[in-house]
Amino acid sequence: MSYGMHPDATAVIAHLSDTHLLAGGALLGGQVDTTAHLRETAARLRVAAADADVLVVSGDVADLGEPDAYRVARDLLVPVADGLGIPIVWTAGNHDERPAMRQALALPGESLAPIDSVIEVNGLRLVALDSSLPGWHHGGFDEGQAAWLAGVLADAPPLGSVLVMHHPPLPYRTRLMRLLEFRDEQRLAEVLDGADVRAILSGHLHINGSGTFAEIPVILAGATSYADDLAGPPPAMHGIDATQSFNLIEVYADAIAHSVVPALPSPSRETVPAELAESVAALSPAERLDRFSRKPA
Repeated sequence: MSYGMHPDATAVIAHLSDTHLLAGGALLGGQVDTTAHLRETAARLRVAAADADVLVVSGDVADLGEPDAYRVARDLLVPVADGLGIPIVWTAGNHDERPAMRQALALPGESLAPIDSVIEVNGLRLVALDSSLPGWHHGGFDEGQAAWLAGVLADAPPLGSVLVMHHPPLPYRTRLMRLLEFRDEQRLAEVLDGADVRAILSGHLHINGSGTFAEIPVILAGATSYADDLAGPPPAMHGIDATQSFNLIEVYADAIAHSVVPALPSPSRETVPAELAESVAALSPAERLDRFSRKPA
């Protein structure tokens, strides 16, 4: 059905991050119910991401790396993906522990090895690069991963590639968090030079954000657990149980569009009534434009 200049996207990515789950449904910091938040997020994903081709989870799945926390993520998100008929791409963050994450989520590879993977959907290649460093909270990757990534990117699929990594290769607004940056930017830039990577999807900072790295757009998903309040008085950092979100990334042959979706339900009103939307859908393309775009005389 044609509504305007652009057709439907060739590939749609649902991207969430930083669920920070705890075993037994424990409250994060004794205050934030991250399990309940992910349950609510899952319900909203079923609606907002009904046309998604893949679900991306970009790290800090668990807060303490507990096996039971990963099982909660599996039990809440796998049914969503199965219901939509789409795969899940997981990668690790600085709070994750590879052995427990790999076992609970049935991810391939040796227990302690980086959780790297590659899949292709609708001509779009998604490459998950594990930027976690065991024993540290800052990010990076090793020579073996660099060689693997270069090999994966050696040929170009029709829609190009999207790279998924927990630590965004960007300057961080919060100075203290700069200690936890991705510290192998030069090596990553060398691998990506001349490759077909069209976007980098990250998390880690608990904010909606974006930037560029090596002329590639970097898109951050706001956490589903809690958000970082950049207006909180420094030097402390302030987490708020509000403004949690996930992203929808629409990929076209010549464009990429990025939308932010509130992860938790809020009171709302119909800004466009369902009856109007249904009546416009029944019209011809020219009639739709006249009905919905033309201003009253």
